[in-house]
Amino acid sequence: MRTQPAVLSALAALALAACGGGTPADTGPPPDVKLDQANRAGTQALSVDMPSLAVREYKVALTRAYERDDAGAIADVAYNLALAQMKSGDSKAALATLRDARAELDRRRVPIPAELFLVEAAAAYRIGDYAAASAAAQQALDRPAKDPDTVPRAWFIRGLVAAERGDGAALGQAIAALPPTKQADLEADRQELQGRAALLDNRPADALALFEQSAANRQQALDYRGMARALSFAGDSALRANRAADAADLFLRAGRSALLQGDTATALPLLKQAEDLARQTAQAGIVEEVARLRKAAAERTTRV
Repeated sequence: MRTQPAVLSALAALALAACGGGTPADTGPPPDVKLDQANRAGTQALSVDMPSLAVREYKVALTRAYERDDAGAIADVAYNLALAQMKSGDSKAALATLRDARAELDRRRVPIPAELFLVEAAAAYRIGDYAAASAAAQQALDRPAKDPDTVPRAWFIRGLVAAERGDGAALGQAIAALPPTKQADLEADRQELQGRAALLDNRPADALALFEQSAANRQQALDYRGMARALSFAGDSALRANRAADAADLFLRAGRSALLQGDTATALPLLKQAEDLARQTAQAGIVEEVARLRKAAAERTTRV
């Protein structure tokens, strides 16, 4: 059982300022205090893992951007709102936000930033629309980007799509576009794609090592959602390598992290798989830990 890969936590670091043309040399309109305050409040909420609050604040900012009739602010805040919507678990709403913004920019004949296509690619991937994800990622690659991380992020999504399709050649192309780096989140992307390639090549032992390395880098980058995903892939790889006891531990760690992040839908199947494997391999401690986590989750739900 694997969680659906995504790039959301990495993208969250790219939240845009939406200053509305605020440099002294800019001939555009002066900054709008209400817009800027709401946008900053949304970014702060997103940075401390409060996506629902971020969505509310970014909606205020986006409404103000439309009221101001500011194409640059519309693009920036729509990007930020889409990130928050994805992090709150509503990728379909994120796609609607992005497509509305793109339509607005198209009508004005304003160039659409690469970053809008990047987050659109991530949202489309999250809902399983791989054709749309690949097309949007390619659009991100074909346009000038404000942030240098946009290009490797787009290649990561193209690699994920290739892995889902079992397209080893396209996956290899994406891996080749991601050179080794000391930047933990980007290195984790590369290792995750390499792990997916190893699974396609039926090399589960190699895949296991790569996913464990990716999980360590996700942890360093504070990308705990990505870390849990990498651990789940490591568990799958261990199972394919006939290491059921190790797989039970990896699924437990993945499921526990996802549960503590509030992602019950991802966590419970992983914990069930950990429990089943632990029973098969006589690991009573894991069975007990899964029971404790389920009880804690049930009590939390009751209190809410």
